[in-house]
Amino acid sequence: MRTRFFTFWSERPDRCQQLFDDFTKLLSDFLPQAHLCRIEREINAIKEANTEKYTKQIEAYQKTLADIDSRREQLQVLEENEATRKQETQQKRDKVNQSIRELQRNSRTSFQRYTEQLLTVDAVEKIIRNMYDDKKEAKEGLAGYLVEKLQHEAEQIIKVNSDKLTPSIEAFLGSYQEALLKLPNLDISIEIPFDAKGAFIGGLTGLTSIGALSAWAAALGNLGGYILVAKLVSLLSALGISIGGGTAAVISFVAAIGGPIVLGVGLVAALAFAVWGLFGESWQKRLAKQTVKYFEEQRISDKFADGIDQFWRDTIKSFEKGANAVEADWKKYIEHLREITSPTIESKDRIEEIIKILEAGKDFFGGIPWSNTNLKDWIGISG
Repeated sequence: MRTRFFTFWSERPDRCQQLFDDFTKLLSDFLPQAHLCRIEREINAIKEANTEKYTKQIEAYQKTLADIDSRREQLQVLEENEATRKQETQQKRDKVNQSIRELQRNSRTSFQRYTEQLLTVDAVEKIIRNMYDDKKEAKEGLAGYLVEKLQHEAEQIIKVNSDKLTPSIEAFLGSYQEALLKLPNLDISIEIPFDAKGAFIGGLTGLTSIGALSAWAAALGNLGGYILVAKLVSLLSALGISIGGGTAAVISFVAAIGGPIVLGVGLVAALAFAVWGLFGESWQKRLAKQTVKYFEEQRISDKFADGIDQFWRDTIKSFEKGANAVEADWKKYIEHLREITSPTIESKDRIEEIIKILEAGKDFFGGIPWSNTNLKDWIGISG
């Protein structure tokens, strides 16, 4: 340890050279290799997943081609049940919207209750006495600390309530699958799949905030995660937002409150505190009173509450857009089933054409010559 204390002191190479060599090796050899292995795993996973997907789709269309009459009968029953399906789907859609409104009220009420307990003179004075021995340190850090407390509480409330919304979203999307699996008087189900989740995600394209749907999207794995990160990073970059804690903290903050609010309050408050004269009462009490007054004048808690409301408004907007996309894709799906099960010869030709396209896609993903060595050659890394 002692030999590495002043690691880059140029006058003493004996203290820094070994670490410099190790660091160089880490950057030039180990980290690139680690990234290559990760990329290779992800590419192979993509290959396997898509090959399997195309295989299942090919089998589905082959079964349809082998027994078009049964598929036509299934479609007829599906169309006859469409009115009931719409009613059940709408009920579940309404339930999601009702849940969002209830969670919005709960989030705002819970946050207001917390702020009423936190932003009192006695509570703030207690924080000062427990955290700060130095008057200058308290003046400079208190406002930022309180904002952080409010931010953390808002984030936790939002997270808990967002998780509560996921089951009702899944139930809504599941209603489309139920329509395919519960066809009466039929021993076999429709083979051609309908991707409700994919249609829903597609409907979210272009939105800068999806509110509580982020909790649902996170459960989708990498797909949901990439959607969220792409949207948030793009939005934050456009706004030029940067706060302590790096990108992770910024994303966490914006995800919690639905938008950037009061980001400069810590600095503003610190400047205000710097010119205060603390006389008479104890400086802790005086600082607590001034801080509470400042937060009230700036409507800090109200701005957080407004951010929470906006978060849930974004949730409603995003859900409606996604739900509309699913319904539109369902109509296209029904029309596609009509196309491939019609009594004309063209339907068989169309299925055979689709199978050829799917086989080409399967061959493409299955035959990608991807390996660690290929990637090294491609990016010019040796060893």
